[in-house]
Amino acid sequence: MISPSRERHRNETKLGALLVRFSLAFLAVFALLLGGAYLFQNHFIKSSYLQVRDLALLTENLDLLEKALVEQESGQRGYSMTGEQSFLDAYNRGTADYEQLVQNLRDRAFLTPLFETDIESLLSDIQRWENRHIRALFDQSLLGRSASATQLKIDEAAFLALSAEFDDVLSRIVVQRDLERERLLSRISLTLALAGTAALLALGLYVFFIIKHIRRLIDPLAALDRAISFYEGSRCEPERTDYTSSGELGRLVGAFNRMGEDMRRESEQLEDTYKMINALNQAASLQDVYRETLVHMRALVQCDKVSLIMQNADRRFYFKTVLQGEHLKPKEALLPGEQAQLWELIRGGVSVLHEDWDMRRPRGELADRLYGSGIRSSVQLLLRKDKRIVGVLNLMSAQPFFFTAVKKQRLEKLVPLIVTSIENVRQTGQIQSLAMRDGLTGLWNRRYFEDSLVKLHNETFPKHNPNAHPLSLILLDVDHFKRLNDTRGHQEGDTVLKHIGLLLRAYSRFGDLPVRFGGEEFAVLLPDTPIEEAADVAERLRRLIEFDSPSPDYVVTASFGVAELQARQNAQELIRTADSALYRAKAAGRNRVCIHGEDLNDSA
Repeated sequence: MISPSRERHRNETKLGALLVRFSLAFLAVFALLLGGAYLFQNHFIKSSYLQVRDLALLTENLDLLEKALVEQESGQRGYSMTGEQSFLDAYNRGTADYEQLVQNLRDRAFLTPLFETDIESLLSDIQRWENRHIRALFDQSLLGRSASATQLKIDEAAFLALSAEFDDVLSRIVVQRDLERERLLSRISLTLALAGTAALLALGLYVFFIIKHIRRLIDPLAALDRAISFYEGSRCEPERTDYTSSGELGRLVGAFNRMGEDMRRESEQLEDTYKMINALNQAASLQDVYRETLVHMRALVQCDKVSLIMQNADRRFYFKTVLQGEHLKPKEALLPGEQAQLWELIRGGVSVLHEDWDMRRPRGELADRLYGSGIRSSVQLLLRKDKRIVGVLNLMSAQPFFFTAVKKQRLEKLVPLIVTSIENVRQTGQIQSLAMRDGLTGLWNRRYFEDSLVKLHNETFPKHNPNAHPLSLILLDVDHFKRLNDTRGHQEGDTVLKHIGLLLRAYSRFGDLPVRFGGEEFAVLLPDTPIEEAADVAERLRRLIEFDSPSPDYVVTASFGVAELQARQNAQELIRTADSALYRAKAAGRNRVCIHGEDLNDSA
């Protein structure tokens, strides 16, 4: 059974062959019409045109001959009566023109056979008239004899008769010329009418044939128009045409459909790119930039695995994030052999494409493990800032030839955007860090302390787990700091504050947050630390301050208050309880640690 697509292709083929044959027939008929018109005009119109031309030339020559005779007769008559040389010159010019024109008329007499006898008779009469009247009288004038009045009247009468003969011949030639001209125009009109009628008839037959089969032509052309609309995406969302055929139009429709699909995918990729740009511009931290880069690159490329590895200024790899499927793994450790592979890539200095891992894949144990997990195509993009490489973006797919050279070039155009976003956030973080630091001691300032306290408070008592993480706070105040300023000056007071800030930065635990709370008062936030452990930290810091004064001339001591965040207690209440413990330490004699909720004798 023949499929509809093949049957449609067969019909299109028959129609196409019929159109070709009919078009060839139309061209043949048109060529015959042109050839017939050319032969007709060459035989009839050309002959009529030549007759009209020859009659016109004959008329012109006869007019010139008559003028030459008039000039000759006038010159002879004037010279006979006056003897002046000017009349003799006129006579000579007329004679020369007469002889040349007579020769021309005789040479071209065969071109006008209808008047050949008349012309010859006229020339003979002119010759007799000239010999009898012109030359005879001219010879008498040269001998000094003058012509009688009677002779002059006879000559005049003979010239008038000759002029009448001239007029008769010219009138018959003009009549014949006008007849030939009308015949020429009628033949031209007839030729144009016949050629135009034949051309219109052939064109009408051709149009009739096209109209008769227009339905069979409209269907594939309409399908082609829908395919073009699908490609252009004009006005509204176009419908993809379902026209199928194995013919030329069918293949063209299919090509436009594929081009429309490609354009739609490119539009979606462009939209994803804009979303990525917007997300990167709104990222507040480096971790946000890394996360948004991975998420949007995966959405843009539709690959299986994306990873980002960053390198700091001293060329150490300090951060790795992996996105596979829907699982994001931040701060993942480098796999065995991965660092060596990264160094090899960086030394090469260019991004690397592996289209099909079955044909060629990266060397090393890591590549073998990835190949075993199903990876078949990858591209590694170097993130470059000026001449320094700041990281590597890896994109991997389980489909061979998923990454191509064209796709690699497109992805490389996004690299400067990612690097710029990372550097912008990094610089912004540095600026924000400077804004959150105390200018004298280099510790975090009160604003940063309050922001961090609120954040840690929310992490300490989340709604789903009210006892997840303990949070403690140490407040300390330099003892007798006002007296130190008064006796040793404010510069020495600043030295003491700087020294305490240095001790807090150097001896606070990793993860603790030392802060200049205000004036001579400091604070230390201790995440994941119960109050007993915080009291030990406070005692250690107290001893460091007491036994490591900035000058041997005096001893600096400090009083400490320690508190732990309790359930249903807000951040400000934690500060008040720690401050209350600090006040108790000062009231008890200073240079000691007091814990909120314990008796003074139980405090360290």
